Amino acid sequence: MVSAYPNPPVRSLGYDYRIAPVGGDVLGGDVARGDLVLPVVVLEESALAHNVRVMADYCRDVGVSIAPHGKTHMSPQLAHRQLDAGAWAITVANVAQARVYHAFGVERLLIANQVVDEQALRLLSELLRADPGLEVFCLVDSTAGVQLMDRVLGAADVPRPVAVLVELGLAGGRSGCRSTPEAVAVADAVRDAGTLRLAGVEGYEGVVHGGPTPGNVATVDAFLRELRALAETLDGGGRFADRAEIVVTAGGSAYFDRVAEQLAPFPGLSKPVRTVIRSGSYLTHDHGSYELVSPFGTRLADRPRLRPAGVLWARVSSVPEPGLAIAGFGKRDAPYDLGLPVPLAVAGDDGDARPLTGASVARLNDQHAFVQLPPDSGVRVGDVMTFGMSHPCTVFDKWRLLPVVDDDGRVVQLIQTYF
Repeated sequence: MVSAYPNPPVRSLGYDYRIAPVGGDVLGGDVARGDLVLPVVVLEESALAHNVRVMADYCRDVGVSIAPHGKTHMSPQLAHRQLDAGAWAITVANVAQARVYHAFGVERLLIANQVVDEQALRLLSELLRADPGLEVFCLVDSTAGVQLMDRVLGAADVPRPVAVLVELGLAGGRSGCRSTPEAVAVADAVRDAGTLRLAGVEGYEGVVHGGPTPGNVATVDAFLRELRALAETLDGGGRFADRAEIVVTAGGSAYFDRVAEQLAPFPGLSKPVRTVIRSGSYLTHDHGSYELVSPFGTRLADRPRLRPAGVLWARVSSVPEPGLAIAGFGKRDAPYDLGLPVPLAVAGDDGDARPLTGASVARLNDQHAFVQLPPDSGVRVGDVMTFGMSHPCTVFDKWRLLPVVDDDGRVVQLIQTYF
């Protein structure tokens, strides 16, 4: 079901917006019929609905909560769709993103980073003062960070203590305490800080790069067992005495199944444990990087695979030499950081699409894609090509407005982003 969250006021943006037809409306338009200005990235409604259902069913079945990472799409409409499907919270990367989601009614936010910028801490204090119902979690991984937060939040007269999670990290990773004794010291610093309250522990196993090889999975499992042991140590020292529940969170889009295996259920502590995964890319999935690493269809072979929801449509502007077509999109329109777009199909004047087997994108300029074609592809100037993309995070940040289309290519909703 399409989320009830309203469509943005497209007409206020003006008809010169990059996808809008002249004198018409985007809603109800047919991308396959040529009603939208190309290039355009669309989201396929059936794939979105499928992916939301697959993840919600999985979380329910294995007993974990999910706080999807909202930095992936930065769309309050999509966040509310995830919340409507049972998400416990929305994860963000910083206070600025938290402000966006809170402005659109999200009341529980997990900032999956340390917050040590003084202006950001003052803004966090203002958000908490303005909304007594707002619940925010953030991370701490050093006594210096704890002391800085306590000083700034105290000066800002924060209305209630901020819930924090002690972060455990991996050697060579981007953040997090590197040992249990260090993490215990940070937790003790939180205990001594008047503006902070310890709510649980956090880790991010996604820094284990190279794909889900057996060795990498073993490394992830060992790290998650260490995170579990940290929660047990802190609880054994009475550091969660004032909490109704203990939050234990990890899990990006590649290893969330390992988090469920290692951290849920979590018996034996003094309080109930809420195990939270933070996968962000499952909603739209992709045709590249996440298709390769997602547990669905691989380690979770008994469950349905996710379906790529994002498709780029572009017109062929030139066929300057045999075996080469130039499509009218480039780095400004499509991600290229984790793989180039993948040609899917081509349609001519008759509108009938046929697979582009054997074609590939060789490189991108700012506004041009160099598509290598197999012999006798029949691709002509004016044809329309569709492309799959890799890395959802850098799909969304290029588009302020994305049409959602039904299985017939008609626009049924518009998704606005707030990067």
